[in-house]
Amino acid sequence: MTDVFEEIDQIAGIAARKDELLSLHTSFAVGGPCDLMVWVSDIDALKRLLALAKTHSLPVMALGNGSNVLVRDGGVGGVVIRLVDDFATIEAEGEHIHAGAGASLAETVSKATSSGIGGLEFLAGIPGTVGGAVVTNAGSRDVWVSSRLVELGVLTDDLTARRLSPGDLGFGYRHSGIDKTWIVTDVLLAGYRCEVEEARHKVEEYLNMRRTTQPTGENTAGCVFKNPPDDAAGRVIDHAGLKGSRKGGAEISMIHGNWVVNTGGATAGEILDLINETRDKVQDEYGIDLELEINVIGRD
Repeated sequence: MTDVFEEIDQIAGIAARKDELLSLHTSFAVGGPCDLMVWVSDIDALKRLLALAKTHSLPVMALGNGSNVLVRDGGVGGVVIRLVDDFATIEAEGEHIHAGAGASLAETVSKATSSGIGGLEFLAGIPGTVGGAVVTNAGSRDVWVSSRLVELGVLTDDLTARRLSPGDLGFGYRHSGIDKTWIVTDVLLAGYRCEVEEARHKVEEYLNMRRTTQPTGENTAGCVFKNPPDDAAGRVIDHAGLKGSRKGGAEISMIHGNWVVNTGGATAGEILDLINETRDKVQDEYGIDLELEINVIGRD
């Protein structure tokens, strides 16, 4: 495997690092090492990387900004991909934004706003990348990325570049039908023309809402659970008296019950234990089976 990693490191457009701690790359600030982390700059390098990984049966996983994910303390086997450079570009034209999958949502919203494109303000304050947002169909409670998606590019597991429309993918609440073996490369979003100040005002409204209702600035991964039908996970957890519950360095936020905070020194195991205890108590008291919104990955 070491020889394979050295071969990967020699690919033009790739920087690689062995045994990189994922706690340095996740918003929870937890997670053990991955076998190899690679920063991929362009599509040719990505194709060569995936071809090598397939030849040697190496698992690969794309990691955006490390939000919406809990990496276990044992880390992740195989190759973890970070998309940079060509994959982080953002262009505005007319009422459209074309962004690479590695572009941050914050920069994408900023580009749209300064270009007089409205309709993407609901993404303000959501951490993560454009690619990750599409895969998880991120958004607010009522507006999702899929409602603004025109098309996206993917690289399939057989190294075929495809262009897909929302109708090809079966989007739903915090869900997309994007194959887990595919890598999203870029996204085309549609907004509408508006005055720059109008867009900026709406962005500030979303940012202020999130600042007052969510533990922003903390080591969290966003909402832990999906909202159950006709209810809110945070409300249910609050009514169960679970706000402030702790497991080691992990705590259910006093600001929002559907957020778990690493208050300092928490392990992934402690966070997961707290999540499972919360889920069990809500099931016992209300008969509600809370479904995870965050992705739990890696080795125990």
